[in-house]
Amino acid sequence: MNVKKWVLQHFPTVKKDEEIGNALRKMREFSCDYCIVLDENDKFEGVVYKSSIRDSELDEKIDMYVTFPDFYVVEDSNVEEAALMLIENKDQVLPVVNNNAEVIGVLTVQEVLEAFIELSAMDEQGTRIILELEDKPGELKRVIDVLANNKMNILSILTLKDDNKRQVSIKIQCEDPESVANLLEIYNIKYISIIEEEGF
Repeated sequence: MNVKKWVLQHFPTVKKDEEIGNALRKMREFSCDYCIVLDENDKFEGVVYKSSIRDSELDEKIDMYVTFPDFYVVEDSNVEEAALMLIENKDQVLPVVNNNAEVIGVLTVQEVLEAFIELSAMDEQGTRIILELEDKPGELKRVIDVLANNKMNILSILTLKDDNKRQVSIKIQCEDPESVANLLEIYNIKYISIIEEEGF
């Protein structure tokens, strides 16, 4: 899913020729430990972090402390890619730029977690089925066909490799876990758990 849906558009920016005092003030204003740095044409220049300037003189220019991140994403990147970059970078913020190198927002771990809550349909009411299937073609299709043929709308599907099996989480639009369990038993589909989720 595209990152644009979850991009945080309210974030602190400073120009590279501004003073450290201005950057610290904006960090306090936004309750964060970073500022996105822009050049004279409002293009993405890098990031300045509180940890790198906290012991500097307030009237120093920030350009000496700007770091260009190893990781940033463009607006048409997907959120899974952004999550991987945050893990690899071990940093608190991921700038998001458009094709003109203009910063359109940032992603933090908070936004990525919110994205995965929506992708897994945790925010919707329904029933979650946890299965363990053989990791081979056709196994998941058989389950999906059973649900579709019985008019059960699928809200999300997640899978996780576990040795030569695959754990599968399927969230469906149904508020009766018992009827779901009965259906799976009729078709001899083994499940680990079936849980109703209220959403929020």
